[in-house]
Amino acid sequence: MSNRMPTLFIGHGSPTNAIEENEFTDGWRRIAKEIQKPDAILCVSAHWY
Repeated sequence: MSNRMPTLFIGHGSPTNAIEENEFTDGWRRIAKEIQKPDAILCVSAHWY
């Protein structure tokens, strides 16, 4: 059996987090350095175009 990464649920929070520098974005930068690179990402969105 292969080793699998844990499943993560990540909410985006405020849409402005994509362009702001704040505690939220700093925290995700720290987390990104600590977890291994995923083989796949599944994105589920309730937003419609």
